[in-house]
Amino acid sequence: MKSKEDSLKYLEKFNIDDFVSPIKEYFNPWQIENELELRQQEKSVKKIIEILLNTDRIFTHGVGRSKLAVLDTGMRLMHLGYLMYEVGHPYQPAMGNDNRYKDTMYAASGSGKTTFVTSVATKAKENGVPIIAITSNANSPLAELATEKIITKGKEIIPNGQPIPPEHEQPINFLQTKSEDKARYIGNMLINYIAKAKGITEDEMRKRHSNVE
Repeated sequence: MKSKEDSLKYLEKFNIDDFVSPIKEYFNPWQIENELELRQQEKSVKKIIEILLNTDRIFTHGVGRSKLAVLDTGMRLMHLGYLMYEVGHPYQPAMGNDNRYKDTMYAASGSGKTTFVTSVATKAKENGVPIIAITSNANSPLAELATEKIITKGKEIIPNGQPIPPEHEQPINFLQTKSEDKARYIGNMLINYIAKAKGITEDEMRKRHSNVE
């Protein structure tokens, strides 16, 4: 890592073209890639929407940045009228044993191997709760546990001891950033479609937005 002085010297060469270059070099390509992935998984996407349309309560689950991605999606699902809970929150009720509600677990994990996520998914499945998973690993425990899943291409995981590819081959994709960004992007598309399917307007959603800010 460079010293603070050297970092500031690097900043002296700043130009906005370099700063915004990831939009074309990184963000646009992965969005196109994500579109192709979703087209190839059309049946799974439709089934996920069907599950959500038949759901009353949704339990979001993830760790780290994946958690932030599903919380982002979860907030908008709350605005759509769903009862939302975050797995692990002190106020989280039991899943799958309240006959008044139909429950679903909505989880994201790039590796699909995160122990906390897979252990909760195992319990959810034991309780008969459908599991929706967004992951970059089709052969992971989370993918196997999922009722329906969307598989996205994330960053190539380099085994320990092997050389890391040059930065330009995986720009900006630090520690699986692409996987987490795609999870958030997919969540927004699901929300958009469900809002149209339910005939919910932005004005209706706004009424559920926090009013203590």
